[in-house]
Amino acid sequence: KEFIGDGNGNVTGVKIVDVRWDRVNDQTRMVEVPGSERVLEADLVFLALGFTGPEHPLAEAFGVDMDRSGNYEAAYKQVASDFQTSNPKVFAAGDCRRGQSLVVWAIREG
Repeated sequence: KEFIGDGNGNVTGVKIVDVRWDRVNDQTRMVEVPGSERVLEADLVFLALGFTGPEHPLAEAFGVDMDRSGNYEAAYKQVASDFQTSNPKVFAAGDCRRGQSLVVWAIREG
């Protein structure tokens, strides 16, 4: 639901809620479960996104360059800086870096 930070650009937690599926206006939608909000402490957050490809607004928000195919641009040369994007604090691996592929590639890339 929300990232929690320390005011200096560092993540300290993630605010989450439980959800349930309800019918709303003849459509099935996720609805927050009242009273389920909590914060998980974290100093590192991995976003695992998929479906139809990487989220462009997310790349723009974090200053991540994209390649011609619309994937997050991150080199893989078997060196220490592998998977680092144009934002030195953001790394990309798996489908968001190489495009839709087998899940084993995403697992191999970490």
